[in-house]
Amino acid sequence: MLPTIFSDIETKLNFDFDTINQYVNSNCDNSYYIDNLHSPLQNQDKNKLVKDYFKSIISGYNHILISKYLQTYNSQSHNILLPYLNDWNNEISIDNLVIISNPKDSERIAKRHIKKAPIFKSVVNDSVISTTDNDDWKNQRYELNNYFLPQYSLKKLFNLSKERANISEEILKTLSNNYTNSVNMSEYFLNETQSQLQLVLFGFNKEFEQKTNKRIRDVFVGINTEYAKEFSLSALNETLISNGPLSEYFKTSKEKLEKNIGNILLFAFAGHDTTGHTLTWLLYELCKHPKYKQKLIEEVDNYWKNNTIESYESFTELPYMTRCITETLRLWPALANGTFRELEEDDYISGIDGNVELPKGTYCQIFNWTRHRNPELWGEDADSFNPERDFDDKELWANNFSGYLTASERYSPFTYSPRNCLGRNFSHIEMRLILLNIFKNHDFYLDKEQEKHVDDPKYLGLNFFTLGPNSIKDDELLGMYINVFKKNSNL
Repeated sequence: MLPTIFSDIETKLNFDFDTINQYVNSNCDNSYYIDNLHSPLQNQDKNKLVKDYFKSIISGYNHILISKYLQTYNSQSHNILLPYLNDWNNEISIDNLVIISNPKDSERIAKRHIKKAPIFKSVVNDSVISTTDNDDWKNQRYELNNYFLPQYSLKKLFNLSKERANISEEILKTLSNNYTNSVNMSEYFLNETQSQLQLVLFGFNKEFEQKTNKRIRDVFVGINTEYAKEFSLSALNETLISNGPLSEYFKTSKEKLEKNIGNILLFAFAGHDTTGHTLTWLLYELCKHPKYKQKLIEEVDNYWKNNTIESYESFTELPYMTRCITETLRLWPALANGTFRELEEDDYISGIDGNVELPKGTYCQIFNWTRHRNPELWGEDADSFNPERDFDDKELWANNFSGYLTASERYSPFTYSPRNCLGRNFSHIEMRLILLNIFKNHDFYLDKEQEKHVDDPKYLGLNFFTLGPNSIKDDELLGMYINVFKKNSNL
C-alpha cells in the first residue's frame, strides 16, 4: 500500500521511494506519451520522473515541481502530461494525469466532466467530495445544499459565528503572554476555524469542541492518524444531540456508516483547514506590505466607528477587506491542486500546436497554482501580493446572502460549478468576522526569525491537499510566527 498525503509522518518518512522502480514499465503501468502535449517524459528517465513526482506529492511540494516543469516550456498556460503512481482503485497503477493550466480548458473541463477522479476515496470513502458516482454525488449535493443556503441557513448562524469571533482578541492576548511573545498564527487560525466549524455549523457543545479540536487537526498533518476513526464515530454520536445544520443533515442521512464517516471527516478537515490557511497567508502578506495593512486597518476602524456590533448587511462597508481576501485566494490558493476529473467521454484540450484529443477515462487535474500566478493572465506582478490589482467583478465576492461563486477562467479558488465548494459562503462570513475582531484593537508584525524567510524562494508553502505555511521550526510542519501588539485606538 502506498503512503498518501494523509498518512502518518513516520510512514511517509520511512517509505523507500526506490521501490517505485518495480512498477514502472510493468503490467500495472498504463501511462503512455501523447503526441502534441508537453511532458517531461520527452527528455527525462521515466523511473526518475515517476519517483520524483510521487515524492513531491507525499512531501507537499508538487505545486513547485509542476511550476518548474512549466517554466521549461516558457509558458504557465500549457497543459502537461505526467505519469502518476497511485492506488486509487485499491490496486497500484501508473496512469496518465493531464495537468491542465490553460484557462479556457480549465473551466470547460471542470464544468463538462463532473465525475471525480478517485483520488480521495481511500481517505474519505464516498463522501460528497470524493464519490465517483455522479448520481450519488447529485443526491448528496442536493441534500446538503439545503443546509448551506445563504438566506435560509447561513444567515441564521451569523450570531453564533460572531460570538466565537468576539473572543478572538482575548485568545490572542493569552497566547502572546500579554503581548510579550510571538504567536503561531497558523495554529491560532486553524484552532479558531475548527471551533467555528464545530460550534456553529455542527452546533456541538464547547466541551466536545475543546476535547477534539487539536487532536483531529493533528490527524490531518500525520500525527496520531488512528484517532480519525474514533473522532468520526464520536462526532456522529454528537450530531444526535446537536442542532447545527450539519448535525441535522447527519440525523436525517440514510447513508451507510462508511459514507457518513467519510463526510464527517471531510467537513472536519475542509470545513476549517482552507479558511485557516487563507487567514494565515493573508496576515503574512499584510505584514510584508505595511501599506496595504494600514489601508485595511483604516477600513476596519471606520467600520467600528459606524457599527457597534457586526451585521452581515454591513459587510458592504468592507470592500478593501474583500480585495485582500480575493488576492490571498489568488496568490495562496488553499486548494493549490484545484480539482481532479475523469473524462466521461472523449474530449480535447489545447496542445503544443492545436488541440489534443483525450480518450474517455483520462484523469485530469484542473490546477490552480500555476493559473493563479500566471503572468500572461495577471501581469508581470503575478507573484506579488497586490489587493489593488484589476479584478473582474465575478472574481470579487458579492456581499449578499446569495449562492455567489467567485470564479473566472483564470481564477477558481472554490473550483467551478457544479462541484464547487459547499462551504464557500460560510468561509467568507467567518473570515470577515475574525478579521474585524483581531484588527479592532491589534496590529501585527512578523517575528524576526519569520521575517528572514520572506525572500526565500523555497518558502512557497506545504501542499498537503491544502496549502499551508511550512514552519520555520524543525519540530513542526506548519507555522507562521507573528508578533501581536495592542494598537493605539480611539474606538
